[in-house]
This record gives sequence, C-alpha cells and structure tokens, in this order.
Amino acid sequence: MPGPGQRLVTQEAFVPAQNRYGGFVYAGGTMAFTAGYWALAQGPRVIAMLGCDMHYPAEGQTHFYGRGTADPLRDDITLRCLEAKAARLMVLAALQGCAMVNLSGGPSRLVFPRCAPGGLAAVRAPAVDERRAAEALALEAALGYLVPSGRYWEEAARFDPQALDAVDALWLAAARVERGRVAS
Repeated sequence: MPGPGQRLVTQEAFVPAQNRYGGFVYAGGTMAFTAGYWALAQGPRVIAMLGCDMHYPAEGQTHFYGRGTADPLRDDITLRCLEAKAARLMVLAALQGCAMVNLSGGPSRLVFPRCAPGGLAAVRAPAVDERRAAEALALEAALGYLVPSGRYWEEAARFDPQALDAVDALWLAAARVERGRVAS
C-alpha cells in the first residue's frame, strides 16, 4: 500500500496516459517508458530517471528479477530498439516543454542527457528536430498500431517489424541520436 503522500497508479490511469502519446507499440512495452509517459501526462518541467538503464551486463545481479538478460518474461516487438523508444519519449517531452534526464551514472540505453540531482533546477528541454518528429507521428498514425486496451501482445501478429524500425529511425533522427548508441 502507498505510504503518506503517495498514491497507487494502476492501469486505469497509465494506459490512457500512454495512449494519449500514441500507445504501447510505439512507446515501448516496458514499465520504465510507461512510467515516463504517465509522468509526462502530469505536465512536469523535468522527468529524471534513476535505475531504469536497461543495460544488461553478462555478469552479476543487475535487476530486481535477476541478472544479465533483457526482460525475461517475453519476446517483445515493441522493444526492438530501446534507444529509439527513449528518444521518442525525450522528443515528445521536449515538444511539451519537459526535459528528460538520466540520473544514473553507469551504462544506459536511455539517450537522455545525464544530470546530477543537484543540477535539476537548471535543466531545460533540449532542441529536437520537429520536422522529423512530425514525420514519425504521421507514420505512426498511418500504421494505426494503437491498441486502446494496452494489451498489444494480443495483436502482435499485425505489427510489421520493418515498419516499426522505420518509425524508430525517425525518432532517433528527431532526437539527434544514432541507432545502437549506448550511453556510458
């Protein structure tokens, strides 16, 4: 149960928030991104992530569920390029006047600028390529992969991996980062 000053956020709140930003297929079906979109829907100036780096070294326990492997629960079409999903969140946040930053110090798949907690007051949304962002949103709309229930895995057979790769490439370009880039 939530403690004082906390509240439980369930799918009744986070699914509509993520759908407001295009849905799980484009945003990436992992709680790090889902939490990011839910937070973005609240209208913040800065969203700072810590410990959501999606970096999976071969040795040592690295996550609450064990060690060394990306989401062991499923093979997921929405997570083909984690950097692109992070870029998408960063670009949509910037277009809303919100800066995404990464407070973690180690390797990360997130493409957000690094920041120390003491520097958050000075953080501003980055410049992004608005033309590329508009192209990405238009391609997403044309593909029509929104799943209102959020249960995209039940419809995974209708999603074209190459089309999703094209969308991802546009988000990376809009954020001005490269595919496969791993921040360190």
